[in-house]
Amino acid sequence: MVSSTQRKAGRWTGPFLRPALAALSLAVAGGAIPSSPAFAQAVITGNQTTTATVETVDAQTRMVLLRDRKGGLITLTIPRDARDLPRLEPGDRISLRFFQTMAADIATPGSPQPESTVSSARGYARRHPHGTMVSFQRERVRILAVDPAAHKVTFIDPSDITRTVTIRKKAMQALLPSLKVGDQVDVTTMDAVSFSVLNRTINGDVSVTEKAGTQETPKAAAKPAPGP
Repeated sequence: MVSSTQRKAGRWTGPFLRPALAALSLAVAGGAIPSSPAFAQAVITGNQTTTATVETVDAQTRMVLLRDRKGGLITLTIPRDARDLPRLEPGDRISLRFFQTMAADIATPGSPQPESTVSSARGYARRHPHGTMVSFQRERVRILAVDPAAHKVTFIDPSDITRTVTIRKKAMQALLPSLKVGDQVDVTTMDAVSFSVLNRTINGDVSVTEKAGTQETPKAAAKPAPGP
């Protein structure tokens, strides 16, 4: 899936599973959202739609290169755990939506490490093959320094990399006064990508089961009763 989906010189870049920590550095002002002292409510950090054409499909790396209507390139990475998706081929024309949220909360001492998950499902939208991929990327960081007045926090990630970032989302800023050196914070980034293959249409009555990744076989369209 697309992760950061940032436009640079007409190009959207980033793998589907973007590290959750990178979301902390998103410099976008947001509206105030109530939050408890130990928890910052999830905020929307990405929401984009486009129509694109499949340029190439690399089965080895599971990367799909797309070209949007303005000629910009989009790299779509399909996680290996995402198997229940419509098959994409070069030349396919798809509508694509990317949605992302981020949340953070202070971890309880001694609690298990958070786990990242990926899920996928397929079905039909207006008779077009439709796929959805959702990932929850979770990482735990340790606070080294915090400056609520400047909205800055310094932390060390699981790879022992130290970072200092400015938190510009007000919902996340509300968490800063509660932080102290030594606290562990769980950061969760939710990435969701949905797409429909516009150049393919399923004929007949189609029903999709609620269980992700499974669907019923399309039924033949009922023939009209003969006239008198």
